[in-house]
Amino acid sequence: MNWLARALPDGLLRSIDRFRNRRFLALTTPPTLEYVRRYGHRVRYGPFAGMEYIEGLEHTLADLVAKLLGTYEREVAMVIQEWMSLGITCLIDIGCAEGYYAVGYAYAMPRATVYAFDIDPRARERCFALAKRNGVAERVVIGAACQPETFASFPEYGVALLSDCEGAEKNLLDPVLAPRLSNWPMLVELHDFLDPTITSTICERFAATHEIELIDAGDRTTESPSELDFATDRQRTALLSEHRPGPMRWAWLRPR
Repeated sequence: MNWLARALPDGLLRSIDRFRNRRFLALTTPPTLEYVRRYGHRVRYGPFAGMEYIEGLEHTLADLVAKLLGTYEREVAMVIQEWMSLGITCLIDIGCAEGYYAVGYAYAMPRATVYAFDIDPRARERCFALAKRNGVAERVVIGAACQPETFASFPEYGVALLSDCEGAEKNLLDPVLAPRLSNWPMLVELHDFLDPTITSTICERFAATHEIELIDAGDRTTESPSELDFATDRQRTALLSEHRPGPMRWAWLRPR
């Protein structure tokens, strides 16, 4: 994947990704519909257990079942739980998509306010609908583009930042442009398949101010929750895979 990132233009990589998504949805949609018929739209496990998802995502969200089961990005659930135990009540979610983390955090932390950003209008609409469904719309503030100067409007301390912005983290998360980042705990999904220098850049920028732990995505092929006994092996693997384009990792940054 790193070789592709170096060899192919960014636009072509994204076109390939859209094609992969269409093929993957053709595989996951039928068992997703069956799962929802059996178990509904409530998140069953994980830090956001009890959150209710909105209807209508079964045909467009390939990782819906993983989110409803609470296994989605299970490797970083400990980070979210740590922020909850610390009582962090201000979360910035960059690349919020339909709101799994943004709404989930507001749902699990009744005193928290979440600032959710996404450049996709459809994602913002879904995030608002999900927040409204769970009664937290007044505490989920939704915006479009987030820029380094955006961070200056937030407190210097007491803020956590979650980033999943498809490679834009390299330009956005720069403590020279946004000094407040030096004081905040952060969880950053690293999109090295789009730019192989992202991990090294992020680690270099925050080495002096944060303890940095790199978390690798785990293997999903051996998982077999009982809720998916109805699915074939291929369907079960696809539903739990989160449809990654390759090996993924996160940077967990804790201020020194």
